[in-house]
Amino acid sequence: MKHKFSYKRCGFIITFFLTSCVSNSHATTDDIMASISGDMAYFNEVATATKQNEHYQPYIISVFQGKELEKLGISNLKEALRLVPGVDMATDNFNNQTPIFRGSNSLAYGQSKLFIDDVPVNNLFFDAYSEYLGMPIEMIKRIEVIRGPGSKTDGVNAYAGSINVITYAEEFEGFETNDNVVAKYASHDYRMGGFMKTYKSKDLKVFVDFYYQQDDKKLPSGPDGLSRGALGANNIPLSQSGDAPLWLKDYSLGVNIKYKDFSIKSRLLEHTQGSAYGINLALPLESDRLKLPSYYLEAGYDKEINDFKVDIKAGVKYDAFDSYSKLAPDGLVLGPSTFLDGIYGEHYALQRTLYQSSYLKYSGISNHVITTGYRLINEETIDMSSKLSNRATGDVALVDYTNTLPFFDADAKRDIAIFSLQDEFSFNNDLSFIYGFNYEQTSYQNAGFEPRISMVYQLDTKNIFKAIYSRSHRNASWQEMFTMNNRARVGSSDLEPEKVDAFEVAYINKFSNDSYLQTNLFYLLNKNQIHNSTTDPVYKNIVDTDIYGLELEYKGHISSVDQLYMNYSYVTGTSNIRDIAKSEALSNVAHHLAKGYYIYNLNPSFSLSGLAYYVGSKNRVSTDAREKVDAYTSFDTALQYKNLQNDYTLTFSIKNIFDADIRYPSAQNTYSQDYAQERRTFLISLKKEF
Repeated sequence: MKHKFSYKRCGFIITFFLTSCVSNSHATTDDIMASISGDMAYFNEVATATKQNEHYQPYIISVFQGKELEKLGISNLKEALRLVPGVDMATDNFNNQTPIFRGSNSLAYGQSKLFIDDVPVNNLFFDAYSEYLGMPIEMIKRIEVIRGPGSKTDGVNAYAGSINVITYAEEFEGFETNDNVVAKYASHDYRMGGFMKTYKSKDLKVFVDFYYQQDDKKLPSGPDGLSRGALGANNIPLSQSGDAPLWLKDYSLGVNIKYKDFSIKSRLLEHTQGSAYGINLALPLESDRLKLPSYYLEAGYDKEINDFKVDIKAGVKYDAFDSYSKLAPDGLVLGPSTFLDGIYGEHYALQRTLYQSSYLKYSGISNHVITTGYRLINEETIDMSSKLSNRATGDVALVDYTNTLPFFDADAKRDIAIFSLQDEFSFNNDLSFIYGFNYEQTSYQNAGFEPRISMVYQLDTKNIFKAIYSRSHRNASWQEMFTMNNRARVGSSDLEPEKVDAFEVAYINKFSNDSYLQTNLFYLLNKNQIHNSTTDPVYKNIVDTDIYGLELEYKGHISSVDQLYMNYSYVTGTSNIRDIAKSEALSNVAHHLAKGYYIYNLNPSFSLSGLAYYVGSKNRVSTDAREKVDAYTSFDTALQYKNLQNDYTLTFSIKNIFDADIRYPSAQNTYSQDYAQERRTFLISLKKEF
């Protein structure tokens, strides 16, 4: 479909066409047409690589530009994802925040995949990426969000959606990245500093980005899970309320190197946060912490040879769960022992992921582009330790229980082999298809054969139709498979992958090159979803859900000096809980979501913006007697000043202007009043380009 974009009368192509006709009036017609064709192909390549022609892609996609998000006062990746149609946010006792796509298994992780410059970064322990949600928006060039499982046939499965964060390492001739430095200050004593730097020679490009950030955030919380019997009925009187330690301290260094056809992508992220709501649902101390570091290194070779394109990658990724916390309050009674000074614990598990993929793309058959290849993955826990207060005497001094009472399987490992085949078929100038499959085998339960087919039909330049069927899965996370000796969660290596069959249709009306209305309907059949509870902490495949809904997305202008974006989502469905042979309405899911923003450019230097979010109420599971989670509406505003002469930008924003009470739902029998989020806050950011 690449050639399609060149026929959409994009403004820069028209400008180039007119300029070429004037400046080359003495050239031959063939020379003119050859020049135009070459430049049209170039701009099409840039547009394809940057998803500027996303409406012609064979999936449901939304794209957000970093610089536009900066105008809105968006601070980080999490805040940007709140704008995505059909996406809500959830959290847990670790404050492991995660986007929920279309209501899919709202109390689980791994429903979506996060990529940084096309490198998958979900951690192995949770299959989540909460540690990356704080990535400052100034480090992000563009965010591409694909809703639904049909986005990947290259060995990476996205169950409910995928998020690709593109940094400023991406660069094209005529679209170069400027070096810059950035500093921010906000509520909760938030401080951030960072920079981006590019070095280029004829064949070599090195891009470096770095940021450091910290805050001292704590939010009122409680009563904690002990009030619901999380550590036994006799310990209910020990329940506490107070400030949950949600402070943050992290730094990240990313290095991308490109030399001819070779590339290296690497990142070091050291992420440390407060222990939030407690590993065992007991409110922890302010100094208690959880570390979720992430390191990756990927080497690649990408070469075009006649009708063939070779893409070879090999990488290694390390992530860890590293916690030190007061696990239970003073006076806790556990078996025959009474812990007068509470229970303390230190838990550490280091995971390593090795992967290698090879893909070959062939375009030598008319109207077809065939891609085939494999991806091999080795996942393994390479270090583990478990230390607790003395269980026999109640003494708080830590005792090494790594061998006698481990919190995690030290021998956890999994091998995965995936084979992929895909054909992009252009039937004619208006109709195209993509069809293919992944086939996966693991050393545990296999996902097997997973097909995908999509159709894109262009009635004309303004009306586009899509139809998609896809099947995908999510393998159980390390926590779900290998956790041991824990009252709140117990792993099972017999878990089957969660599976989904998705049916999607979409209609896009393009009013202009940058103005459109997208409407899509979806129907999702989810099988083997993994759940546990405080009454039954063992993870099991016990829920099947049928989900359906619609999403509306509009982007355009009211005048020539503004940008308007709005979306609305509706989702509903039923859950079939196998253990009780009962069907019930979706729980912990907002049926209605509405988001939008408006940017008014007062002049080339000043812009004023507003954001609005509406999240509908959420029902509880049928066995939870609490009232439903209340709906909320929040508003943000931002003022940005750009000094064109000295190339610096100053942005001031206020979030949740009217101090709305925002709460993410807690699981049954944990924190009875849910997890309260930030109220009204402010942010000041300063960025200087060079």
